[in-house]
Amino acid sequence: MRYFFLIIIPLLILSSCKNKSLKLNEKDLAQKILSEEEILAQKEELRLKKEQELADSLAKLPKGFRFESVRKTDASHPPIVIDIENRMDSIKEFKLSDVAKSIEYIKMQNLPDSSIANNINYKYYMTDKHIVASNLYGIHLFTKNGEFKNTIVKNQLSGVKYKENENQVLVYYSEYAKIGGSPNVWSRGDQLYYNYRNTNTGQNYIMEVDCSKDLINTQYQFDPENPLAVSGAGKVLVDLNRGQNKPFKAPYPNGMSSFSPQNTYQYIGIFTPDRNTYFSRRSRKGNMLEIFNTKGDTLAEFTKFERLVNFKARVIRGFDYGTQYEKGGNYYFRSDYNDTIFKVIPPNIIKPEYVIKLGKHKVSKQDASHPKFDLKGKIVPQEWADGKDFIFIELTADDNYCPNSRKKNSVRMLYAIYSKKNQKLNFVKYDPYNYEMDLLENDIDGGFSVWPSSYMVNRKNNIMVSLLGRDIKEKVNSDEFKNSTAPAANKEKLIQLAKTCSDTDQVLMLVK
Repeated sequence: MRYFFLIIIPLLILSSCKNKSLKLNEKDLAQKILSEEEILAQKEELRLKKEQELADSLAKLPKGFRFESVRKTDASHPPIVIDIENRMDSIKEFKLSDVAKSIEYIKMQNLPDSSIANNINYKYYMTDKHIVASNLYGIHLFTKNGEFKNTIVKNQLSGVKYKENENQVLVYYSEYAKIGGSPNVWSRGDQLYYNYRNTNTGQNYIMEVDCSKDLINTQYQFDPENPLAVSGAGKVLVDLNRGQNKPFKAPYPNGMSSFSPQNTYQYIGIFTPDRNTYFSRRSRKGNMLEIFNTKGDTLAEFTKFERLVNFKARVIRGFDYGTQYEKGGNYYFRSDYNDTIFKVIPPNIIKPEYVIKLGKHKVSKQDASHPKFDLKGKIVPQEWADGKDFIFIELTADDNYCPNSRKKNSVRMLYAIYSKKNQKLNFVKYDPYNYEMDLLENDIDGGFSVWPSSYMVNRKNNIMVSLLGRDIKEKVNSDEFKNSTAPAANKEKLIQLAKTCSDTDQVLMLVK
């Protein structure tokens, strides 16, 4: 009996400790969830307080008042210098597991409106509580699990054609008209914002949508009897035309343009950091940024120093379009052929956050724009994705990136990763003449290689990759996937996901 008690007592103690530990873990988890909600609430309360303070300050200003435009460096937090010039030989092999730990896939529920085409990948944006999916055809709201909640705006288009096999949008200006929203959205708390335009009436608004409410009375179709009624959800926050609407007129009425949908995802030309101000990079004066109050009065404008002077060439070569992105509710941008990324602080400050040190590899806008200037040895920043621990940088070297330079193999594509923790830059080991980018190799589940663009990093610093069901099916049937040495259990999850997908299912891949 003694031995029986010696054995059973430790078992009872172990069982008791396990149950107690389980209860503690559940309690700790509940407390952690509550704390996260409290943190969000506290941040929102602080943001609203600052917003009101700015509103009170702006209300006291005399009509026509302009602030002094300030380019301000914080001495306690100077800009981070990313040294391209002296790190060209620092080449390292990277795989996805070097910058991420896990991957999650969220299968998005199909839209209930079958009249909306489903042949273009979504651009994803994540608020604190929702997933927003947008593309050429409109903007839609989902839960964090991918369940459809509401359509924000259903775009009505004419003179627009999507060539699926080439991933190109064709716009024919003789027939062009659009009523709807831009795919670029942003948020604060439960409020979602988008740019609404009606080319027939000339309306151009920043719209505000309360995502905590059901959008049951939203009008999605244009009403010819009430042409100024907004065909979309929300209320007008800013009238960008200040009531002076002019129908759209193409500069070349019989012309056309073409672009990939992803090109539109990268450009944020209009942004509201609060309910008091908005920014615009669509300057008619050649400024790199202008800050306005919600009535359209200019509060500050920032001169662009990279300009063409006495430029006599008949053709302009352009291939640096700058960078712009939102991070933590703040707007960041780099003007074309500039080496500084600024953070905008309304109503009148731009603060240098990063400086890209190119040294002898830097090229001026004047030289880069001239088609006869030799770009050999010159480097120009292109893509920029700002994550929590890493910054992903894409650059072109020796030539501009275009069909001719690719055909001649005269342009090099360079990819670099800056570690915020180690404060070091390393170039990714990669064939610079391989223009079909295929990195970083996915050794987590053997699936898709990942190299993020600026719009692909969400507020939790996860990388968002937009996929269609057919992409996943093709991937799991590829030799690359079958030969991958990624963990078998992770590969099997992707195989099972492929079995549940139709070709047109939209899937959000989260790299964490």
